Amino acid sequence: MKTPSFNKIVWRAVSIQIILGWTLLIIGSYYIGNIWLKNEILTHVILWLMGVVIFEFILLRGYTESNKEKDGQGGEISNLIYHAVMETSPDSVAVTDLLGNYIFANKQTAVLHGYENTEEFIGKSAFSFFSLSEIPKATNYMGMTRTDGIIKNIEFNLQRKDGSTFPAELSAALIKNEVGIPVAFIAVTRDITERKHVADQLHDMNEQLRLQLVEIEKLQAILHEQAIQDPLTGLYNRRFMEEALKQEFARAKRGDHPFSVVMLDMDKLKALNDRYGHVVGDSALKSLSKLLKEQTRVEDIVCRFGGDEFLVILHNADEQIASARLEEWSEQAKHIVIAHEGNQIPVSFSAGLATYPICKNIEELIRTADKALYDIKAAKKPST
Repeated sequence: MKTPSFNKIVWRAVSIQIILGWTLLIIGSYYIGNIWLKNEILTHVILWLMGVVIFEFILLRGYTESNKEKDGQGGEISNLIYHAVMETSPDSVAVTDLLGNYIFANKQTAVLHGYENTEEFIGKSAFSFFSLSEIPKATNYMGMTRTDGIIKNIEFNLQRKDGSTFPAELSAALIKNEVGIPVAFIAVTRDITERKHVADQLHDMNEQLRLQLVEIEKLQAILHEQAIQDPLTGLYNRRFMEEALKQEFARAKRGDHPFSVVMLDMDKLKALNDRYGHVVGDSALKSLSKLLKEQTRVEDIVCRFGGDEFLVILHNADEQIASARLEEWSEQAKHIVIAHEGNQIPVSFSAGLATYPICKNIEELIRTADKALYDIKAAKKPST
């Protein structure tokens, strides 16, 4: 099939517009009647044919004269460029009249929509290749092209001959004649199925990475908790206690306020383990830990120092306040009872405390509290 030049496409678009206008005028005169001639169908048909012949002759003559000087070397170069653009373009290139009916389509347009050749497109409405849901959008963008002269990279869902749909990206521009009158639209369309597929894959991969990062953050949080928590009691472990003591000491020194350290030791844990087993001993440790967590403030820190020993850092508490708190814990501990095989096993503890700034450094705080605890435990032992 011989492909028309681009100038011929424009002239064809102008011809269609003029003939369409003349046809509407003849039909109007027939229904209104007696405008020029008697209201006879044959007369109006003859008049319409004469007008079409005259218009075609005038347009053809005008086209011939306007392109006579371009049919030489310049015309040959233009045709070469035209063929290079239209026929070798990987994208669909098509021209429609102002109503959206196809005037020209390159080979890739047929391939894009699943047709055998481009002749099947001529005269068809471009709207027939849009899915129903996309027609309002297409109509809106056609109006924008009329107003602005161009639209770029608009995504649509288009249809193939077999009814299947595919995502496409469309750019269009308004074609005007030499005197600036709009005569047609030219549209460049490309199938973006593969691009969409890649984008969807990237989205899925990003979502998977996001979920993996969430899991990693959760795992890091768990590992952090495990690194600073005692697994049996859920209290902070000794490693965390050492850092917490340094921070509390620095804060107290900077703010010139007291804080106290309480060293606790659960009474008779070894005897409890030997008599009832470690399960009962662990239960007693958990019960005492629960009491300490419930009876301390948010700013206080409760740690398992090791074995049956606990250490509590009481923020902004002098010796008097710490002693009162210790008395409260002792009273609350009297309500702890472990039930085992019909036995009601009580839980108690011994404790010693030390306070900053009476003690000048962390080592002295722990040593003083530990000595006070030792003295209390020694006092509880029956004399021999």
